[in-house]
Formats: sequence, structure tokens, C-alpha cells
Amino acid sequence: MRCLQSFLNMCAMGMYSGESVDILLLETDIENGDKKNSENLYNWYKTLTTGNGKGEYFGPHINFYTFVPDYSKDNQRRFTLISRLESGDAHVNRMLSDLFYEEGVQEFDLMHGFRAQTHVGSYLMYHAFIEEIRAAVSSDIIRNKSQLYQFINSIKTQNTNGEARIFVLGSTFGGTGASSIPVMARAISDAAKVISGGMIQMENMYFGAVILTPYFSFKSPSKEHKKAEKVIADSQFFAHNSAAALMYYIKDNTILSTYKRFYMMGWPFKSLDMDKYKAMISGDNSGKTITGGKSQENPAHPVELMGAFAAEHFFNTTEKNVLKEIYSTEVKFKAIEYEAKGEEKSAYLHFDDLIDGEYNAKAGDSSGKSGDEKGNKQKYADLAGWNITGMYYLNLLTQQVYGGDFGGMLRNLSRYNYDYSFNQEELEAMNKYAQYFTYLKDDKNVKPGWLPQMYYSMDKPTNGELFSYVGEALDVLGTGGDAHRNKLFTKGKNKEMAVKGRPSLAQEAEMFMKAWTQVNKPVKKATKKDFFLDFRKTINTFSRVIHKPA
Repeated sequence: MRCLQSFLNMCAMGMYSGESVDILLLETDIENGDKKNSENLYNWYKTLTTGNGKGEYFGPHINFYTFVPDYSKDNQRRFTLISRLESGDAHVNRMLSDLFYEEGVQEFDLMHGFRAQTHVGSYLMYHAFIEEIRAAVSSDIIRNKSQLYQFINSIKTQNTNGEARIFVLGSTFGGTGASSIPVMARAISDAAKVISGGMIQMENMYFGAVILTPYFSFKSPSKEHKKAEKVIADSQFFAHNSAAALMYYIKDNTILSTYKRFYMMGWPFKSLDMDKYKAMISGDNSGKTITGGKSQENPAHPVELMGAFAAEHFFNTTEKNVLKEIYSTEVKFKAIEYEAKGEEKSAYLHFDDLIDGEYNAKAGDSSGKSGDEKGNKQKYADLAGWNITGMYYLNLLTQQVYGGDFGGMLRNLSRYNYDYSFNQEELEAMNKYAQYFTYLKDDKNVKPGWLPQMYYSMDKPTNGELFSYVGEALDVLGTGGDAHRNKLFTKGKNKEMAVKGRPSLAQEAEMFMKAWTQVNKPVKKATKKDFFLDFRKTINTFSRVIHKPA
């Protein structure tokens, strides 16, 4: 779900060129905090969607589905109950079950997911898929309610039209994601066969996946906690889990024949200390291991953003004929430059670590992609830098210059004869998204948003392009809760826009308006799409003067 949030943000920043995408959020923990955050993010995105998908902010249309196997019922809470081990010859059933699963694995509460027990998770997830689809095929009532059915039916439709590309985001060390990757291609294919009566053309189904290896750690659970929970995730075993999973992936014939491509995502640098991070943002030093539920909210990390861009690569930059000719899973990986400080190595991230390739667009054209005046080819990596800068600055303006009220920015623009129409729901979605993307401040502390979380996940890096565009603006916590604004317009093309030192709120608003009027013509009753295009032109015109990519 962290990769999923990165993918949604990538779409919001105008980096996904597809017209639409169907997303299935797959979870076993219905109260999971990251699940709720992902659903909130989608709802804001849906409200702000422009629906074009050609490089625009909030462009691609997204169909969002959720599937959560119900482990809340008394007869579904444990493996022993789901498998009905007490039915028939209970003694024989138990002996068979004991061959594969330890007693604790058979008895732990599934309400908080599979807890890194992938061998039982894969078994349960596959059958949860098939049972849901069979029930939906048999009952109109279940079919109308089942989001999983709608998602699989969409795949079936694309398969009939000639091509269905399905991309799985998961880990090798966790619970739901790690359990799902080995069986997901088979589960989706078999579910589509159930819906279509077997009329599925397997040669027209292309599966890819991001495989995440460990990049964070947390304190091991106490003996008392282990005894109470029976089974609980322990990060000291993540590396072992990942090694075993990867050995399985490269040898299993079913996986090798169904997945066209694996994008291996690792983090060979200092792992994020989850306990230290949470103590930093909330003052919670308990270090208690969270098994799931509302409290499970992990911070964003750059490797997740790389995973989101891997999905974009699989969908948009890989030719169909290339996929057809892959007969055994192809592995893609990306080496990351680093700087050594003693025995420690620090990642030096470039924007072309996220995306490569070129596009052809004239400056300020209708797509919002700023190339040069002659329309010569430009790097997507440069576009990523400008778009991340733009989205962060837009939300910082909303948070700081306009006190968290996006409507204040629109009212200020209207004084200069720029009239953009946003309804109340859209205004609220922009305000919420601004908090999510930058920071949320209350009376006690400041909670970093999505982009600052990646910054802190890397232990405040001072090197690398990924954060050079937004620079000091990311230091949300280091200034007592007052995030610095990026001075995009302090060194603009015109000397009257330059300000020595840090500009005041009034100066910041004035400089922004001057920049806006220089590149945009006044408009009346313009749409939100027009606003995002005009904002992009303003940011790209002036940020490129200051932050020319290396």
C-alpha cells in the first residue's frame, strides 16, 4: 500500500501517461492505518481528477477496488477454523496440517493479516480469491457488492479486447504482499476463467511485479508479546525471509511461466529505524511492535516511489511484442549511486533512477510538458524534477502562505482577473491533499507528509537530485514546526522579483502572483484542469531558471 500511495502521487504529479488504470487494494487487515490512508488519498485524487491523463496534474482516470478477506467472523479467525480441521477425521487432518504449519501458525488471529507467514498466507489468499468469485458468479446480490468481481471482470474485458497488463506490488518479507505475489498471477487467471467459463486467452495476459526486499526495521517483540500473540512479525528475520522467497521465485516453474517481468527493488543502505522515526514525529518511545490495525502507519520511502515508476515502465514503455517474446521471467534492477562516509554508504539518488527515456513537447503546450521552444526531445527525468517541485510548492503555498486554505489562493488570483472554478468538495480535497503531501500540524507536534517522510527515511540526506529541488523546504521538524518554503521566485527572470533572505508571507504571495501574470493570460470561469495547466507553466518557467538538472 505504500507503493500504491506512491503510484497515486505519481499520477497526481502528471508522471503517468496512461488514460486510465484499475487498482485493486488487497489487504487482510480491515482496520490497517495504511489502508485507510490509501483510500483517503484515492478519494481526494478522484475528486480532483481532470480525466485526460496526458501529463496533467491529477490526469489519469483511476478505478479503485478493494478486497479484504473477512477474518472477523468466529469461524474464520484462524487457519484451523477456515480449513475445518475438526471435520471428518480430525486426527488425520491435524497430522497432515502439522506437516506444513507449526501450531502457532495454525492458531494465530488473522484479523491483523498473515504476519510474515507467507506459506499459510499464499494458501489462504488464493482460496479467498476463488471463493469470492465463485460466490459472485452464483449470486447477483454478491456480484453487485463484490469489488473483486468488478476488478477481475475488467481484466477479462481487456483480455477479450486483445491485451491485459496486470502489475503486482508487494514485498518478500511481509504478510499480505509477500503472500500474494507467488499466487496472484494464478489466482487472477483462474478467477477470470471462472467468470468467463474458461474463455480466457492466456497469451494475452501479461503479469509484472515489483519485488521489495527489506528497507526498514523495528524492535523485536518481547517474549510476553510473542506468547500473547502466538505469531508476530520480527524484522530481524526479514532478510532471511527475503532470501528464501527469492530463491523460490527463480526456481518455481509456475512463477517463471506466468510473470513476464520482476522489478527487484532493494535498499543496500542504512535501513529506516521505525521506532526511532515514530519517536521523532510523535514522542512515542514505547517501541512496541505493532501487529496491525489503526496504528500501523509506516512512513514513505524512496524505494516505494521507485516501485511506482516501475509499474509505469511496465504499463507504458514496454512494447507488447517485447512481452510476448519473454518466455521465462525477466528480472529488471537499477543500481543506485552512493557516497561513502567512513564505513557507511549514503544513497545519491538521481531523477533518472526513477524514470528514463525522452519526450517531445514544446514549452507550455497543452500537455503541460515543458520541452524547449523548438520541441526538441527532453528527459523524463527532468520532467520528474519539475513536477515534484511543482506539486510540493503548490501544497506548501496552500499550507503556509494561505493558511491551509486553497480557496485563499484562488481568491487572490481572482483579484488579478484569473477566475478558476472549484466546487466545495474539490477545495476540501485540495486542502486535505496539501496536508498529506507536506505536513499536518496540531497543538502538540508536526507530522511530516508524504514527501518529507521520504526525506526523513533517508536520515536527512544532503545529496542527490531527488531532494535538491525542494531543499530546505523539507525540514519540517527541524524548525519547531515551521516548514521553510522553497524560494522558487526569489531569483526569477525579473530583478524586481528577487528578495534577499527569506521572504515574508506577503512577499511570497506577491512574487507568486507576479510570476503567474507573466506566463498566463487572464481567464474567466476556467476549470480546475486550466488551473493545473497554468500552475505547471508558471512553476516550470521559473523553477528551471533556478534548478537546472545536472
